[in-house]
Amino acid sequence: MNFLTLIPTVSRPPRRLPLSKRLFWTAVVAIVYIMMTITPLYGVQHTTQQGTQPLQQLLSIIFGTAYGTLAHLGIGPIVIAGILLEVFAFSGILNLDLNKREDRLKFTLLLKWTALGIAAVEAVAYVLSGQFGPVTPLGGLLIVLQLLIATVIIILLDDLMTKGWGIGSAISLIIFLSVSKQIFLSLFSWDVAVDNADQRHIVGLIPALGAALYDLFAHGNAASIVGLINREVWLKGQQTPTYLPDFIGLISTLLLAYIILYLEMMKVNIPVTAGQYRGIKFTIPLRFVYVSVLPIIFTTYSLLLVGQLLSPFQQNPVIEAILMIIFPLQRNFSNVPALVLHYLIYVALAIAFAWVWVQLAGLSAEDQARQFARSQLHVPGFRQSEKILAKILERPINALTIISGFIAGSFAALGNILGVWGGGTGLILLVEIALQYYALVMREQMLEMYPGLRQILE
Repeated sequence: MNFLTLIPTVSRPPRRLPLSKRLFWTAVVAIVYIMMTITPLYGVQHTTQQGTQPLQQLLSIIFGTAYGTLAHLGIGPIVIAGILLEVFAFSGILNLDLNKREDRLKFTLLLKWTALGIAAVEAVAYVLSGQFGPVTPLGGLLIVLQLLIATVIIILLDDLMTKGWGIGSAISLIIFLSVSKQIFLSLFSWDVAVDNADQRHIVGLIPALGAALYDLFAHGNAASIVGLINREVWLKGQQTPTYLPDFIGLISTLLLAYIILYLEMMKVNIPVTAGQYRGIKFTIPLRFVYVSVLPIIFTTYSLLLVGQLLSPFQQNPVIEAILMIIFPLQRNFSNVPALVLHYLIYVALAIAFAWVWVQLAGLSAEDQARQFARSQLHVPGFRQSEKILAKILERPINALTIISGFIAGSFAALGNILGVWGGGTGLILLVEIALQYYALVMREQMLEMYPGLRQILE
């Protein structure tokens, strides 16, 4: 335990902070991370093509990475460490009871050291694989040290948020920022892309629309506006078409986001009776999308790893076909079998990961029944028994688990196929995290207005 405490940490605030101050510190964390994404690593040569790679785009969306900057590793080491340790803890491999304060402290310290270890392995692997170009041994060592320091900064930012200075966690905030950045750039980017015919295209939809309107009123040419409906361009040096932000992408993004939001807000109510309150009857809502974030992160990251392993061998026709299934071309409906396989793989993996996560993360029918029993809750018409409760809850929870995995996989795959801004996975994460923050802010406002509720809710 003494060794574990060597890592720096953030102390809790002396008293509960008001909502305004917590929002202020949340904004500070966001600004610090944004600065990290634009601060280049010393000794790294930057290339303009890295961000256009499908692998880099997925990493940027899921882990908030930015190539060649202090945010090169993003939150990846912390997310992977958290997933591994939670699986080990809930499966009993780690002899820790997370209901005890001392064991929770050990878990947090183990998480930090595991994240640092993963960051060290990733940083060394990136340097040795030549991702940063040719570097001297001293230069490689400096790059590894910079990435480790950046990981410590992200750990401290997350510590700051979870200890009560901010709202939510830095992990969720960074994912939210990375997806929002992709959507913001799709709307407002002034970058210029050059195609194979040396024609220049403004990337952002709003600036491109402004240029098209000027072309219409100044020269009477409406072709530019019509071209914004579907902007398929062949960028210089690329063998496959790229779809710049267009109206089809905007409509697809808005429509898919609305459907995801609608499904995320649906509830399935379980009627219960509270024994300690003279049998008062009420309902406990279970989310219709019972679990969506972690299964879709698992799914996308698994396919990302497969793509990274196979990329060096993409000259092989079989490997190339597999990569086309994992990373399909947007709106390429001529290759229907690849799109169908892409959809089925996402759905199957999302359902499988949702089922595994529910069993390991304390969300199964048995775990819910145990919590009901501790709170002296039971279903009307059945006697108070943990086994009976588990049997009653098994059917709806199992169904919701499969349905939520199916929904998450479906929308992630459809988003990739239609070319929604931020990607299918990114859009799901954006909506989910936005709802979480909305609920947290509303809860904090309610606690400030009615302080007596704190004793009931906490």
